[in-house]
Amino acid sequence: MQVLVFNAGSSSLKFGIFSVTTETHEVFKGSYERFRAGGCECRFRHGETDERGAVEFDSPSEALKVVPAALKRFGLDAIDAVGHRIVHGGARFTSPTLLDDETVEAIEALTPLAPLHNPANLEAVRLCRGLWPDISQVAVFDTAFHLDNPAFANTYAVPARWRDAGLRRYGFHGTSHKYVAERAAQEIGRPFSDLQLVSIHLGNGASICAVNRGHSMDSSMGMTPLEGLVMGTRSGDVDPGAFGFLSRELQLSVQEIEDALYYESGLKGLAGSSDMRDIEDRAAKGDPEAQLAIEIYAYRAKKYVGAYAAAMGGLSIASIRSSSASESPSFRRSWTAGSASHANGTNPFLIPVCRGSFHRTQRIDELQPGKVLLVVRNHNTVVCTCDRSDDHVESAARAASGLAVRH
Repeated sequence: MQVLVFNAGSSSLKFGIFSVTTETHEVFKGSYERFRAGGCECRFRHGETDERGAVEFDSPSEALKVVPAALKRFGLDAIDAVGHRIVHGGARFTSPTLLDDETVEAIEALTPLAPLHNPANLEAVRLCRGLWPDISQVAVFDTAFHLDNPAFANTYAVPARWRDAGLRRYGFHGTSHKYVAERAAQEIGRPFSDLQLVSIHLGNGASICAVNRGHSMDSSMGMTPLEGLVMGTRSGDVDPGAFGFLSRELQLSVQEIEDALYYESGLKGLAGSSDMRDIEDRAAKGDPEAQLAIEIYAYRAKKYVGAYAAAMGGLSIASIRSSSASESPSFRRSWTAGSASHANGTNPFLIPVCRGSFHRTQRIDELQPGKVLLVVRNHNTVVCTCDRSDDHVESAARAASGLAVRH
């Protein structure tokens, strides 16, 4: 069975074709990234072919429309099922779910909680439903891994009437955090259920997750993907009292404040760019604005790692998703500066350069006693390997193939 998997994000579009039999193998990988006025970068990998180029698309939305033609060019347009990464599933969606009209409406109703992401996710869903109306499509939700977080971690200290209206913490990047944590456990040869682990997801969106003995205990993101770390265009944690100040002093509306926090803040607000590669280039040339942005980015992440180690009562290992941020020399210097080892001899702040192949995990032991893993992965792969320890189908690909048979 041939399964198409989409990770249609707020700042990039990634997709892959997987062959699903007794095992799951990626046979094609495509991406459109680094969108700017006038164009973006694209890449297609299939067998021995590795094509790179630039195309005149200003947004992931534009790029999405040409995906069917790209698949046809590689002879991969015979699709048996489709899997989608959906960022916000609310409290309802706890496992891979067949996408029908009612499910799509329910996901759309969650858009206010993920305004950057759910609309982009649903755009891919609607495109595929139009192209392949008789093919099963399945959603895998970023929030699902965190839904059994303890009440003390997912409850906001606000009036009960607000909580009754649905105000609570959800957490995101669940597919990524679970995959990275499981791979880390495999690499050190210990059961996933025995570890106290911090998973670090750095990208245009960024979050950190405390994984306590096989379960997500807490995540830096909250009700929306805006809380927590400094991100590409998102602010992360900001004192809520500041919003009243901005409304009174600058006469800003709620929508204006929210738009600025989602689209004009984070690295972009600090350094004028949301791309860590651009900021690193400027920092290397001595740009103080870029250097400060990287220091703030690293400092916020370090605070969460330390807090989660304390909350779990210890830390077995920290694992980090490899990205342009984690490979930035300035980020690594800021991350390791002033970091002390834990009592058990591990220092989660030692991050050397990791250069590896697509699926490869590199064991970092040259900096003993620090034990840090960088797991090179992407959401497409995660969508096709998540939920291995559950009774649910393993992945969107497996879910799509299984539900296609039943429907």
